Amino acid sequence: MSKVGLLAMLNEIQCDKFMSYGQQRPPIKFKAGLNTVLGGKNANNSIGKSTLLLIVDFCFGGDTYLDNDAIHHVGPHCINFSFKFNGRLYYFSRDTVNKSVVCKCSSDFSRTGEEIDVNSFKEFLKEKYGLSYYKGSFRDAISRYFRVQGKNNHTPQEPLKADAKERNAPAITSLEKLYSSYEVIEKYKEELKKLEEKLKIIRDAKKEDIISTGLITTKKEYNANEKRLNQLHKELKKLTENNNETYINLNVEIADEISSIKVKLNNFMRDRVRLLSQLKLVKDNLSSDYSVHHGPYEELLDFFPDANIKKISEIESFHEKISEILIKEYQLEAERLSGLLENYNLEIKRLESLLTKHGEPANIPTNYLKKFSELNREIDVLENQNADFEKFQEHKERKKEVSDQVKYVEQEELRKIESTINEQMVRFNDEIYERKRKAPVLKLNSGNSYEFYTPDDIGTGTAYKSLIIFDLSVLYTSPLPAVAHDSLIFKNMGDEPVDGVMRLYNTFEKQIFISFDKDTAFSEATREILHHTTILQLDEGGNELFGRSWNIKGAE
Repeated sequence: MSKVGLLAMLNEIQCDKFMSYGQQRPPIKFKAGLNTVLGGKNANNSIGKSTLLLIVDFCFGGDTYLDNDAIHHVGPHCINFSFKFNGRLYYFSRDTVNKSVVCKCSSDFSRTGEEIDVNSFKEFLKEKYGLSYYKGSFRDAISRYFRVQGKNNHTPQEPLKADAKERNAPAITSLEKLYSSYEVIEKYKEELKKLEEKLKIIRDAKKEDIISTGLITTKKEYNANEKRLNQLHKELKKLTENNNETYINLNVEIADEISSIKVKLNNFMRDRVRLLSQLKLVKDNLSSDYSVHHGPYEELLDFFPDANIKKISEIESFHEKISEILIKEYQLEAERLSGLLENYNLEIKRLESLLTKHGEPANIPTNYLKKFSELNREIDVLENQNADFEKFQEHKERKKEVSDQVKYVEQEELRKIESTINEQMVRFNDEIYERKRKAPVLKLNSGNSYEFYTPDDIGTGTAYKSLIIFDLSVLYTSPLPAVAHDSLIFKNMGDEPVDGVMRLYNTFEKQIFISFDKDTAFSEATREILHHTTILQLDEGGNELFGRSWNIKGAE
């Protein structure tokens, strides 16, 4: 098969904490196609193979490396790295403390002082790698295909999941985005979401009783309203049939207005009678004789020689002042009451004028108007309830239609993706084995469910081989820029499938990052591929990634 073209790649990684036998390691240079981190002949663990793959992921904007043991044992450090896009190199530095910032650097990794947040950096990578697919993020695309110890995404039966806890729906959505199917599906999903929100609002309104006319959501309530409406229309007809045509043609708005005017008019007339009574009483008090008659008090001495004439005179003067005050108060009250009466008379005339404008309906009895309004109001409420119910039913029916459309459109798009990947997996699987074997199968049941299996073969080695074939098929048939496979994926595979996988790896120019324990147990062709693709070889005794292994006593 022909190689996949490449215009973008991770170019190098450098860190002053990378050590080999006491010396700082030179920058690790990467190449197009397969990049292998090779272990020693004894297949040693804890020497930094998986850690380097996590650092590669860190350079691609990931954060899993920050949970690695190296952070604790090595301490804060910077990872310097460069990418090559269309022949141009871009240099960056990212430290393990301020993970949210990526620093731009010169070619010797001296920081230029220009910083960008990690989200902007990921957008930069997305653009440069040409991942302009609809509403898809760079990390969502690449992270799930970097299968490294610590990322919890290497379960062979669940190849779509970014981690073990992820639900199926977002995992399948990510695949839809990668294959440019999501935009088609989302249009229908958005309409379905809007309809579901409308129905929820209606149901919540009924539950919370926040709609003044009430709300019905069942056919039983609708039928009960229809029955009541028939009864109300009969009562309304009976109320009006013995009256003249004006009564019959009266609408509820006019009836309410006339009734309101009459109630106000009656209140004002009643209050006017009360004011007239109060004014009469005040005027009667004003007409009373409040004059005080003075002396001669000396004549009293003829009958009461001991009388205090001076004191009697003072009392008479006090009474005179009181009389003056009362007269002034009555005059003020009379003026106030007269003003109120004038206002009441004006309002009564205004209300009477309004009734006159209505003509004949103004003469309708108040009891008739009240009953007429009550019947019409209840009719309006019930008719509005039933109209809302009909709209509710329309929304439900539309929701079902759109839901069916979503299922149909999504199934059509999933069949395309499924077919593309499965057909490629068959081709890759045939290249692995000398004697043809059944290829793995991806079955996308819906937007929420999928299966991945190899027919008639449940072996562990086959499961991991199938996982690799799946990743390579996605890498080959989509804009996915790179994949990474840790050594744990190869441990249970037989020699023949490993040899075949290595041959497949070697056909790609898109970058593939793997860690591999040792190369002594495989065919000469596989050893040759590993030899030519090794970008770093690690071993115990000082040649670990950081020059030491912290799982050995005394290594610290």
